This record gives sequence, structure tokens and C-alpha cells, in this order.
Amino acid sequence: MRHAAAPAPIITIRRARADEAQALTELSLRSKAVWGYEASFLARCRAAMTLMPEKLRAHPYYVATDTGGRPLGFYGVEPEADALGLDMFFVEPDAIGQGVGRALWDHAVAIARALGHRELVVVSDPNASGFYLKMGCRTAGAVPSEIDPGRFLPVFRYGLEPR
Repeated sequence: MRHAAAPAPIITIRRARADEAQALTELSLRSKAVWGYEASFLARCRAAMTLMPEKLRAHPYYVATDTGGRPLGFYGVEPEADALGLDMFFVEPDAIGQGVGRALWDHAVAIARALGHRELVVVSDPNASGFYLKMGCRTAGAVPSEIDPGRFLPVFRYGLEPR
């Protein structure tokens, strides 16, 4: 017997608020934990992944929420020399596979286009590579992790041709 897939949640994407910094930090750590990392590694990640209210006030971060206002995922963007950088792209573990990541990705692409950028660049957790490839990114090298310099993180680029 086949079960019907759960309906995709109704998602609203809005600018993240400074008072959500702690909740979004915790969401990012729960999301990272789905890859099975050891607690000691996740503890080291906390410092690099902690969002401060000041950062949310100073830089554009966007949060996807369900109809009840519960955050389902978020991302930020930061200008780089030749592209717009995607920062902290995370989805709540129980929302993975429900279209939240795709909705956030499409939103990020629209924001980058609206800001006049020609490319979106992503430094990813190696385990999330499949998502970015599915979104149409191309592999563009790797950089050392700031948490573990012996570990390399894949870099992806996504062209933003005008529509």
C-alpha cells in the first residue's frame, strides 16, 4: 500500500528579525546535526554558526515560516568581489524534503538578480552538495573549513543570466 506524500507546507519568506538570532542559530545547528556529526564537532561549529542580532540588522537574512510563524529555514546573502555569497543556508530537519530548501533557493536567486549580481556563490557542507547540484550549481573548487582547516568545503557557483 502506498501512502500519499505529506502536503508541502505553505511557506512565507520574509526578512529575518534581530530578535530571531538565537532561534535561527539553534535551527542551523539542528540542521547541521542531521549529517551525523559528532557532538564535539557540532560544539566547534557553534561559534562559527552563531548569529548575532547585529548581523541580522546589518545584512540581509531571510527566513521561511509556516502558517503559524514557525521558522522552517533561513539564509543570508553577503556581497563578494565578483558575486553574491549565500550565507548560512539551513532547513529545519523536519521540513527537509518538503520544498522549503527549493523555496529559499528560488528566493535567494531572485534577490541576487534584483541586486544586479551575475552569480551566486555557495561554500557548502560536503553533505549538502547534492542539493546545490540539483539546484543547477556548478562545482567551482573547495576552500579550507574555518572550523577544521584540514577539512575542505566545496564551492559552487550559479549563473544568474537575466530572464
